[in-house]
Amino acid sequence: MNNMKRFLTRLKGGAKDEPRSVCFDVLCCSDKAPSSMGALSFAVSDEWFEGSACAYDHRLCILSLGLTMTSFSLKGETDEHVRRALLAMGFDEDSILSRKFGRSKPIGDSCAYAFATKELKGSGDTLLSVVIRSHRYGGEWVSNAHVSSEKHEGFSAGFKAAADKVWSALKKYIADRGLDKSRLRLWVVGFSRGGAISNDLGHLINSGLGISSDRVFVYTFATPNTVQDKNWVYYGNIFNIVSEMDAVPRVPPASWGLRRFGTDLFLPCESRIGEAAYLERLTLMRQCFDGIMQRLGAEAVYAPYSEQEKLLDLLTDYVDDLIPDAQSYLDDGYQSFVMEYMSGMIRGNAPDMRGFVRFLLDGDRELADDFCSMLEQWNELGALHKAQRIGALNLRLGSTLRKHLSGDKAPALEIAGLMLEILARYAARLTADKVTRGGQDYYYEQLIRLAVDAYHMGEASPILMQHWPEVYLAWLLSGDERTLYRTDSYRRNSIK
Repeated sequence: MNNMKRFLTRLKGGAKDEPRSVCFDVLCCSDKAPSSMGALSFAVSDEWFEGSACAYDHRLCILSLGLTMTSFSLKGETDEHVRRALLAMGFDEDSILSRKFGRSKPIGDSCAYAFATKELKGSGDTLLSVVIRSHRYGGEWVSNAHVSSEKHEGFSAGFKAAADKVWSALKKYIADRGLDKSRLRLWVVGFSRGGAISNDLGHLINSGLGISSDRVFVYTFATPNTVQDKNWVYYGNIFNIVSEMDAVPRVPPASWGLRRFGTDLFLPCESRIGEAAYLERLTLMRQCFDGIMQRLGAEAVYAPYSEQEKLLDLLTDYVDDLIPDAQSYLDDGYQSFVMEYMSGMIRGNAPDMRGFVRFLLDGDRELADDFCSMLEQWNELGALHKAQRIGALNLRLGSTLRKHLSGDKAPALEIAGLMLEILARYAARLTADKVTRGGQDYYYEQLIRLAVDAYHMGEASPILMQHWPEVYLAWLLSGDERTLYRTDSYRRNSIK
């Protein structure tokens, strides 16, 4: 009977599969919510998978973000949220295979993932979903800082190593279930670290599975850079939704010769589309964001700084000077230092800023406490008092640096020195008579404000909130591919 129905459907030219609404359990990033988990509705239709994967589909993009949001998990949780989402979309319960969710400690460069299959109503093809866990992933967080490795030369190592493991599992899944590749379509999704792994996995599938690229749908969000220019290949079926106001897609730095497979679709920012057009789009986005927060029962205000992307440009200029390339990141001890710090955190969310400063200056607890005290009192201090405090801290840090010019402590002190260098540049202008809107003084002032807000507000700060999936979702709901995206990045100008 099923074969006859499929035959009649093809004979009629394909029946329309009207979108229906499904409810997903998602992790709410705001800490002002009655529960960490909330529920959001998404539209789904089998018909969206019947066309070419090389044609961007905004409806499928929104659904892809919704599905990857169900992979976020709280400590001790298993795959229950992503499993319920897959079942709600009609995937076969017996086909669901998940690994590394739950209490087990992740090992090395690994990631949790879930596979599932369903039969598409129109063509009868098999759709295989691949969901990479993308947030609140415990020890997997450490792998984000693993950039350089001989084994994965030419890639950001931690992402590539994890993608290789999923790739092996995926091939085994297809073989064990005897799936017919000629009737197989794949759907790969991921956010942040999960987006980077999905990006690498899309490359592996396109180059090694023997399935046409127009049958492999890959949508990634807030995706870090994954591959060096020399290994880059263009794939028309990989779409990376990124924001230039979000720091995460900027790492590892593009100045190290790193980028993403596929097409980058840049969300609106003021430097790209101009102030008037940006404010118009921002108004619509905020309406969508407020609606999402209301449905999640959470309180949050989306209020980025003006030209926030340029503040990240300024910070990136300093980082480029400190660590000019991936080899320096490895040889000068930064990789081991950052991974050591992240190992101590094992949370997979925003770090505690006081703890980070103390980690940098663990040889001088008093200096660290004075630094933190200044940031905590920042909004109450006058301009002259700020300049005096910064100058005194710089003198004390200089003495500490002279004692530790090499060795394991050097990277920590150099990062602390970078922080104080930016503060010193700012302090020098506090005593100036003239401050010009839009000039160098303005950007330094805004950058310090951004850092102070991050210290006080954590994940709810204007800089860290840019990485919320709810923010990305609000942008997607506020428009479509014609009104939202540009594929050309604005030219980064140094304002250091």
